[in-house]
Amino acid sequence: MSRSHRRLPVALCAALLGLAAQLSPALAQVEPYRQHMENGIKLFQDRNYRAAIVEFEAAYEAKPKASPLFNIALAEKAQFNYPRAIAALERALAQHRDTMDEGDERTARSAIEEMRALLAHLTIELSPPDATLLIDGEEQPPASSGARVVELGPGVHRIGARAEGHVSAEQSVTVVSGERDKRVKLTLAPEKPPAVAAPQPYTPPPPPPPPRPVPLSTAPQGYYVIGAASLLWPLGHPREFQLPEANSGGAGSIRVGYRVNTPAAFDVMFQYANIATGSDHPSYPNASYTLGSTRVGLNVRLMTPGQTWRFVGSIGGGLTYDDVSFDSIKGPSGDMCDERCKHAQGVNAFVFSEVGVELDLSGVLLGFSLDSYFQSSRGISYKDGDDDIPLYSSVLLQLGGSLHAGYAFW
Repeated sequence: MSRSHRRLPVALCAALLGLAAQLSPALAQVEPYRQHMENGIKLFQDRNYRAAIVEFEAAYEAKPKASPLFNIALAEKAQFNYPRAIAALERALAQHRDTMDEGDERTARSAIEEMRALLAHLTIELSPPDATLLIDGEEQPPASSGARVVELGPGVHRIGARAEGHVSAEQSVTVVSGERDKRVKLTLAPEKPPAVAAPQPYTPPPPPPPPRPVPLSTAPQGYYVIGAASLLWPLGHPREFQLPEANSGGAGSIRVGYRVNTPAAFDVMFQYANIATGSDHPSYPNASYTLGSTRVGLNVRLMTPGQTWRFVGSIGGGLTYDDVSFDSIKGPSGDMCDERCKHAQGVNAFVFSEVGVELDLSGVLLGFSLDSYFQSSRGISYKDGDDDIPLYSSVLLQLGGSLHAGYAFW
């Protein structure tokens, strides 16, 4: 490269960036123009030339004049794209000479002359003629003939072509400055039509295999045993026992049963409950009574079909042996019950119900339920001479909750 060629980047860069500095008062009047120009100069200084070109083009859109075109030419030249740089400068001379002084015009013409000296002319022939030409990956405008002459800067370039129905082709070409007789010919081969397979004789598909019988899942059946611990509150008291406290008592039970299908089972329940209730009567601070109940009943147990978690409920009934005893009901003022609270016992019928949830861990049963007991009180009476005096005046109701654990053999 000659000395004038080596001076070209420095001279053109100084002239173009100097022109941008001289125009700064005008740039301040148009905010988008000024912003894009300043961003483009920063990107150019960072050698991000493609981004700088985008900013300069945006500045030209905001205010068409020579300055953005000069900067575009400078960025294109920095990428050795001399034809684009020449095109930008020629556009500035042709359309915006009124925004250039004599020094700018001389600099532009000198830069065009020096860059044209670096160009090579390459003749490209395409077959088919209407194929699309690509130079360094960029699509070129269509031409009226298959042969066209393009200007390229010195170096290695990728020349390619594509056309519908043909196989694309590409080759690398090296050109030097001033070269005029270089030629490239690209011939695109037609795409081969897909091979059509010869028709095969029709073979009917084999019949589908008969459906396999689906094993019917048998309903769970088997014995089970459950033990429960309960906390019970009585809602009825001996009618003559004054001011009873809201006391609770405990109960323990065991149930043995058989599950006949998914939702239903039957079991026998054995339970003992003991409830001790004091009195809030100020004259009898230690007065209390104790109700002991031994129950035997038959229940129907209902279950949802869950394998691990299930809802459970039971309803049933049977007989209960109740024993009521009193303590400290006599004081300085006499008998708190006026001699009507006496030891009594008897057999009554009861009805039992529960509702809760249960966890089944491979046969180990764990659960919680809310329980209720309704029972008759007519059987609880004491002797007064030849008469049987009932101790309670209404049906006895007990409510509570239970925790149970057991094992199932289904």
